[in-house]
Amino acid sequence: MSDNSTVLDETIHQSVRLRIMTLLVSQPAPARVAYRFIQRTLDLTGGNLTIHLRKLREAGFVAITKEFRDEKPSTWIQATAVGRQAFADYLVNLERILRGASVPEAPATIPPGPLARPSP
Repeated sequence: MSDNSTVLDETIHQSVRLRIMTLLVSQPAPARVAYRFIQRTLDLTGGNLTIHLRKLREAGFVAITKEFRDEKPSTWIQATAVGRQAFADYLVNLERILRGASVPEAPATIPPGPLARPSP
């Protein structure tokens, strides 16, 4: 691709980070989401989630807040304004790429083979 405006942000494009950002930006700003909620919702191990959140934080896309409530630690994650804008830009660029993609036409009928279903 020669047009730099259609380059996808690799920080967001990685599948786990894309899922994290999608979850975070789906919340109204400045809502925070509990670490454990993200972990359970996306079915991630604690270590895996921590590594991806660190990458997103280093890029300035998320803010991480640690608090104690009733002597129990809680970790909260929220998309920053920079992260929300990066995600919006990512979607715009993805849409540009998809609009420019040529999709081969599907055959009118599925040829017989191992995946074809028998007629009733």
